[in-house]
Amino acid sequence: MKNPDFERIDILLKYILTVAGQEDWENRELGPIHLIKYVYLTDLAYAEHTNGKTFTGLPWRFHHFGPWAVESYQRIEPALSEIGAQKKVISHPKYEDDIERWSIQSDRLCDTLENKLHFIITGAVQRYVHCFGSDTATLLDFVYKTWPMIRARPGDVLTFNPPKYIKKQVDKEIPAESLTTRQQKKRKAEIESAKKRLREKLDARKRKQRQKVRPTLPRYDEIFYKGVDTLDSLAGKPIESMESTAVFSNTIWTSKARFDPDVP
Repeated sequence: MKNPDFERIDILLKYILTVAGQEDWENRELGPIHLIKYVYLTDLAYAEHTNGKTFTGLPWRFHHFGPWAVESYQRIEPALSEIGAQKKVISHPKYEDDIERWSIQSDRLCDTLENKLHFIITGAVQRYVHCFGSDTATLLDFVYKTWPMIRARPGDVLTFNPPKYIKKQVDKEIPAESLTTRQQKKRKAEIESAKKRLREKLDARKRKQRQKVRPTLPRYDEIFYKGVDTLDSLAGKPIESMESTAVFSNTIWTSKARFDPDVP
């Protein structure tokens, strides 16, 4: 495994935050957890097009529930401070540690950084940041289900060599290294058009969700509780409460049921 490329890690963190700065106000502030997961997703997207070679060279591991590389966390403050990003620290009695949020808005800086990055990188960042923003729960749910995660056990170093079904999806694409400058420009224009269509679909979905009719709340009155009692009586004797412990073999982590789409 090669050593992490800190220059690439820094520019990627900067680009992720500047892209977030172009989103709606509620998605412009990102915490360490968002930044690290977007770095991971970008590495994953890059690896799928380069036979398993990641962009940053970070040693990602299955830590707790998700991918983790301490070097990515260590580069957040120095990298983002360098571009004058604003750091907000929030204290909350519910949490032991303070909550950090980073933000910056600069279209010029975003364009400058974008011109230094491969279109696979910029496309992945824009796609994922626009899709998830600062929605931690949805982002983590997506990350935990990515193929390097579902093929690993807790503590494992993640492998980014794409499985066959992923290779089939990218085999039709021409490797970026074999494209001429003119072809790359054309390719970039096509990707920008696709991203625009994706953003329009996501925006339309968000508008549709806002317009959904909210159902009338149920009335918890005497009639309601009598109906519940009647249904309970029809169900027979209540199930006795009990405490038990479910034990699973460690081999469950490498079971094909976790990652093989052909396993029913």
